[in-house]
Amino acid sequence: MPERTEMVDAVDWEFLAGGPTGVPKALHALWSGDRDGRQSAYQLLADSLARFHGCTPASIAAVPFLIDVVADPAAPDRFGACQVLRMIALGDESHWLVECPDPADDRARVAALSGADRDAAQGAVEAYDAVRAGVPVYLAALASDEPPVRLHAAHLLAWFPEERDTVVPALTRLIESEPAEYAEIAAVASVAAALAGGTAADTTLVRALNIRRGAASGTGVWASVTDRLFGRHKPFPPERWAASIALARVLGDPGSDVLEQVSECLTEAGDAVLNWPFLNGDMATLAALTLAAVPDGFDPLAAGLLRSDPEEDRALRFHALVKAAFPDGPLPDGTAFPDLTDRQKTAVRTLADAEAWREGWYIEAVTTGLGLPFGDDALRAWIG
Repeated sequence: MPERTEMVDAVDWEFLAGGPTGVPKALHALWSGDRDGRQSAYQLLADSLARFHGCTPASIAAVPFLIDVVADPAAPDRFGACQVLRMIALGDESHWLVECPDPADDRARVAALSGADRDAAQGAVEAYDAVRAGVPVYLAALASDEPPVRLHAAHLLAWFPEERDTVVPALTRLIESEPAEYAEIAAVASVAAALAGGTAADTTLVRALNIRRGAASGTGVWASVTDRLFGRHKPFPPERWAASIALARVLGDPGSDVLEQVSECLTEAGDAVLNWPFLNGDMATLAALTLAAVPDGFDPLAAGLLRSDPEEDRALRFHALVKAAFPDGPLPDGTAFPDLTDRQKTAVRTLADAEAWREGWYIEAVTTGLGLPFGDDALRAWIG
């Protein structure tokens, strides 16, 4: 146990949190031999420190103690510390995947603010930077002999593109070295390397991703939650899908075969992939966001949404579609359907034919914010 842990009680947590808090007790419990107690502690820390995008001073103060857990090979449940650190740094992961914020731009924007506006925004930037300071520790954790630690350290490293010069090579080595038994770790590292700033110039990364993309489909642990519950064991190839998603992002123009595999992920992965930490298991939505981000991905995205299951959570997938079709924001007042571009017409028809209105308030906010009608009847009447 690092000596700094003894400093937990020296921090005025109630002052930092704005009232009574269980944070110090939870931080001590992370070193306990009681597994249930550790799990409860991590849940409390996630709820109290990460709920508001890490904007409280208590969140920032807790970061060094959580980094200490990741740094100590003897600490139990180090992967849990990685998860809470990621929550503190990012808040809502989907915001980062949809909006693709630039941390450097965020710092500059906050620096230009003043008064209460700056105070409100500064906490998120400081929380992100506090977690970023632990990147050397997370890199070392990639060599852990505990598979969950390697997996969640890779997931955490995805979000620090300013550290790409060290992060991308380290993740590439993990992609190359993970045995087939732990294909899920290589899959997470593949997407993490792309998000962390991997480019086509990283030839070793591209080669490693192509090797993983050619891996055989897996079964067993690589099954959806539904399949596991009902005892089904159909082939399930998330390693190949993850490598294809990563290649599409790294190359930008990856070729039709890669885009076909990303589109396959969109339509077949469902929304609960076991051992997939991005978006809480929703690999299909990550595939949709990837197709929306690459030049030739729009048509496969629209086609995939037409084949999608309305019982899945498709809100972010439709958001990706309309964001790609309407990059300039809301339509001018009085815009009629014939006034749209071909891509915009395809997007609107896809919203109608795939019954996007089923997704409720989120898609209603997205579509009406662009000046589009919402609801099945209204949208079809507008199309004419």
